This record gives sequence, structure tokens and C-alpha cells, in this order.
Amino acid sequence: MSDLHLDYDYMEGASNDCGKPLCCRSDSGMATSDETRAGKWGNFKCDLNKPTFDTMLAYIKDTIKPDAVLWGGDSVPHNLDTLTLETYV
Repeated sequence: MSDLHLDYDYMEGASNDCGKPLCCRSDSGMATSDETRAGKWGNFKCDLNKPTFDTMLAYIKDTIKPDAVLWGGDSVPHNLDTLTLETYV
């Protein structure tokens, strides 16, 4: 697995078209239409949300039952305008 880009600030109902590097977050503003609304299970224009991530891991563990999992990294969300070293260390 790699490039998961888990976003702990993902917010259902937020806009996926906010004009920032990453939307669907608490600072993105609320969606004005169904087409721009961040859904419960995510949005293809945004980074991965925690419920989808947790469900994916449970499915892998309980259904696929791999002997090993390799995590390739690159999991930091794309909110480039607000990223700081202190946030992710």
C-alpha cells in the first residue's frame, strides 16, 4: 500500500471545490450542491477519510487475510497550504 494520503480533517458535507490544494476539510466551507459535497465515504477529488481507511483495513484484515502488508509511505495529506513539520512529527 502507498499514497493513502489520510486526511484526519476530512468533513462530510464540506465542499470539494474550495480553491485550495486540498478541500473536503473543516476549513473548505460547506458544499453548495450535491456535485461538490464531500460524502460519508469520501470524494474522488479529496484525500482519504478515516472511516474509509478504517473500513479498508478491516476488510484487508478480516477478508483478504494477508500474511504481510508492505506500506510504501507517502501518506501525508495534500493540504500544502497548512502543513507544518510540527503537525506531522
